[in-house]
Amino acid sequence: MIAKTPSILQCARGAPAPRSEQARMGLRTLHVTTVDLTAHCFLRSTFDLLRRQGHEVALACDFQQFQAELADHTDRMFQIKIPRQIRPIQDLRGLAQLIRVIRLYRPQILHSHTSKAGFTARLAARLCDVPLVVHTIHELPQNATRSRIKKTLYWAMEKLAAGWCDHLITVSRINQEQILRESICRPEKLSLIPGGLQLQNYHPGGPAPWTLPADALVMGMAGRLEAAKGHEDLLHAFARLAPRNPRLHLMIMGSGQLRQPLEQLRDDLGLQGRAHFLGWVEDLISAIAALDLFVLSSHYEGLGVVLLEALALGRPVVSTRVGGTQDIIEHGVTGLFAPAHDPAGLAEAVQRLLDDPGLASRMAAAGKEKVWREYAAVDADQKVLDLYLKLR
Repeated sequence: MIAKTPSILQCARGAPAPRSEQARMGLRTLHVTTVDLTAHCFLRSTFDLLRRQGHEVALACDFQQFQAELADHTDRMFQIKIPRQIRPIQDLRGLAQLIRVIRLYRPQILHSHTSKAGFTARLAARLCDVPLVVHTIHELPQNATRSRIKKTLYWAMEKLAAGWCDHLITVSRINQEQILRESICRPEKLSLIPGGLQLQNYHPGGPAPWTLPADALVMGMAGRLEAAKGHEDLLHAFARLAPRNPRLHLMIMGSGQLRQPLEQLRDDLGLQGRAHFLGWVEDLISAIAALDLFVLSSHYEGLGVVLLEALALGRPVVSTRVGGTQDIIEHGVTGLFAPAHDPAGLAEAVQRLLDDPGLASRMAAAGKEKVWREYAAVDADQKVLDLYLKLR
């Protein structure tokens, strides 16, 4: 067995060595993302199901934080660097690395995730004649910008890359409608498979990663510290809420390049001691379970898996009305919506739940029932495998 290491030279050396006779009878799958965070958060249960059913799983991405954890869910790991932004020289290097991995590993199925990795991987797969190529659209790249020029460019790239693959998966009804409306692919080439949770894990037992007075109220958000998540809006909304609710604290969970400017904004707003940046939280389930209220301030979302997590744990939620969040939340029934880019509207929705704990409790119960009924990972993962077998 080739050693599990992030070095492409070591990972790619030699022919594939399946785990067992059962594995030799199964499919050899290669999954491609830009960074390991995507695989850690969204793909581990799919990998586990594939391996349980005798298929081989390889992962190619830039391993930054979760190499050890992902080694327990994969058979092979290949280090490649595909930048998230358009960088022509780096993009060509990433394409060359991926072509080398494909030629040495010889996957029967290549499945790509995230927009940039999806474009590069689909091109590499076609250049290498991979038998079956699937791409999951977690979110359309044109939704990440307000620039008409960039929207047109991203749409053209997505439509071009759609022609290089055999099938597309999307994770929300809203995305499915947009993909078809914008003629990115034909209806028969697109499947809707929402992500799911390993619901057996959503029984927290650990303590909250903070210490506050016993009578404190705690609202929080978890997500990458990037502009798309709207943390500036969240802080401005909290600045409106804090004077009226002296026991209220804000917990911001996640890491990213904007931490320093966001902390400076927090200080400029006079929220020291009330708004807390926790960084990466290992036991996120227990942390979310310890909140009185979960808030998502994103400017766009493919589905909003973190909303599923909060609802699975019985937390009341407020979210911006963007993308796939509209598949999860029924306004006034399973949560409350607020407009994106609108701190005042976000604060108003949060205050409504703070003022009416009974309403918050009823919506949390309805949301939990919906998630446990409709969003089990085992169902979503089986649909992915069934699609592979159908397309083969």
